[in-house]
Amino acid sequence: MSATTGGSIVGWAETERFGRIPEKDLEELNQQVAYDAIADAGLELDDVDGLVASAPTDEPAGLYVSELAEELGLVDGLRHGSTGGIGGASTLQNLHVACQQVASGQCENILVIGCGKLATGSWGDEADAVEQMASIGHAQFETPYGPFIPSMYALPARRHMHDHGTTPEQLAKLTAIHYDHAAMQPDERSFTNETKTPEEILESPMIASPLTLDQCSLVTDGGCGIVVTSEERAHADYDVPVDVVSFGEHATHEKVHQMQDLTRTGAREASQAAFEAADLDHDDIDVVELYDCFSITVLQVLEDLGFCEYGEGGALVDSGELELDGKWPLNTHGGELAQSHHGPSGLLHVVEAVRQLRGEGGPTQVEDAEHALVHGNGGVLSCQNVAILERGD
Repeated sequence: MSATTGGSIVGWAETERFGRIPEKDLEELNQQVAYDAIADAGLELDDVDGLVASAPTDEPAGLYVSELAEELGLVDGLRHGSTGGIGGASTLQNLHVACQQVASGQCENILVIGCGKLATGSWGDEADAVEQMASIGHAQFETPYGPFIPSMYALPARRHMHDHGTTPEQLAKLTAIHYDHAAMQPDERSFTNETKTPEEILESPMIASPLTLDQCSLVTDGGCGIVVTSEERAHADYDVPVDVVSFGEHATHEKVHQMQDLTRTGAREASQAAFEAADLDHDDIDVVELYDCFSITVLQVLEDLGFCEYGEGGALVDSGELELDGKWPLNTHGGELAQSHHGPSGLLHVVEAVRQLRGEGGPTQVEDAEHALVHGNGGVLSCQNVAILERGD
């Protein structure tokens, strides 16, 4: 099958570890993953003529990609540079931009990068972090009432429980799957190295009912990068390229109070576009890598993507089909709930999909993985995008 986007991923890299990395600044993290990804692709720095990045959550976007290009030594000869700015959906949008650039011939090799230092960066202390999380709401209709990011996601969680009978135990079991997969990774590859039972997850401190602490994404330092080239070049020069077959995106609102239905997101329309362009259906998907800022995000998106009917997300969790030996292994790296959430961490989902399709998944490798679905979520369930990746050998 020819990749409809015209782009393929031929290299990847992650930071040497995830968690608290006070001894390295953001520039050093960016340099490590950039140079390692370029080396993994068998290229030299001078071979890279494009750069696409997500600005870290704790850094202003501004001219971030220009500054990053200077830090990496990529300014001379750079033919494209851009920064994504739609939160957790930026990663896949950045990937799509990279594919468009190489498919059009504007660039030959593009570095896509996402690093951040939420744990030891510029957010300040715990009080400062909470203040920033409470500042994203609508100034007139949300902020005066005191919501912060977890409570905004608790709204759809409560609504889903009310409408469909979803239980706290099902949300906790969904979270436990992430901890299981993270615990199987090498210690340095995951901030979380121990499994947690659904009971332990429910007993963690309540943050915004029904979401307990363990059902909220981590706060870490870390990052990763990938190299994108044209499909034609990838198939000529690489043994196992990963083709970006299709892409879909759909936005429904900006502020959460504008959601028409708290239990529906634009992931339905985004996935329909991606599946149609790829000429595939759900049974063809071997690995599912979903943006998992909160447990409820994953459950709702599974329904919107069509892996089950609306209201049956809890039953899908109970079925075991999302576990490593199930039909659709979910977030085989542990995701943001258990591996790392450093700001622009959605790119880790892409990296994990690439690892799986290249047969480099280690202890969580899915046998004969050929197709992976990757999802991004921006804002409070605001912008949803989906990419379908395929092993290109």
